[in-house]
Amino acid sequence: MIEATADGATFESLGLGLVRHNIPVLPPTIDNSLSIAGADGETDFGSTYGPRTFDLECVLMADNPTLDYQRRVALMAALFDAKKGDIIFTFSDLPDKRYVGRYAGNLPIEKIIFDGNVTIPIKMHNPWPESVHTTEIRRYGEGLSYGEGYQYQGSSYFTVTSSGQVLVVENKGTKTAEPLIRITGAFTNLSLTAKGQTFTFSGSTGASDILEIDCNPQKCRVRLNGESVFGRSNGVFFELSPGETEFVAQAQLSNIIIEFIYRYKYLY
Repeated sequence: MIEATADGATFESLGLGLVRHNIPVLPPTIDNSLSIAGADGETDFGSTYGPRTFDLECVLMADNPTLDYQRRVALMAALFDAKKGDIIFTFSDLPDKRYVGRYAGNLPIEKIIFDGNVTIPIKMHNPWPESVHTTEIRRYGEGLSYGEGYQYQGSSYFTVTSSGQVLVVENKGTKTAEPLIRITGAFTNLSLTAKGQTFTFSGSTGASDILEIDCNPQKCRVRLNGESVFGRSNGVFFELSPGETEFVAQAQLSNIIIEFIYRYKYLY
């Protein structure tokens, strides 16, 4: 059996044994093409990926074929209720990754005396699995055990002491990521440049101020101490391709901290 969790609960705690998860290598494509009268074939305008779907083939195990069996069925129904929206799945044979999706389809169960066979269909609307942890630095006691802290410090956390300092951010995933860039400390007229793009922020901040640039395309926010200051920026946001991205930080400053906070994304 594969050890698995859903929404923080282990399958074992519900009496579920995961036999296989049937996750496809890639999600299906959505092809954009056009047939032109009088021309052979069709014109290809590229493709995008659709949602990724997979099945969880499980055995539901109970202590007796009546009350305990029905109790476990009810627990399973509550856990996978589609009205909850997306939940997080992890699998022991796919370590350090999480899959975010929800039940979508039909959920019949075949009862065999004490046990039942059930296949749970899952749809990931965002088809890319992510790293379990973000690149944010956390200390022991903040949900981490000994040996788990600081694992990403070398590639996401920078102390900047001079204008023009180069920062090399390493995206260890296999898909592009959109980071939250957090800048702590006092500076005046900041700019960040990477791959021909430059983000600018005008004015000054104080030693305890926190500027956050959220590059998530669904958000695209610039906030200072939690308040929107988008108008003080030029509205440029960054993507991190797999591998290394070199940033140049320029400002009037003495000592600031720049963090790039995101989850690695993977094709599989």
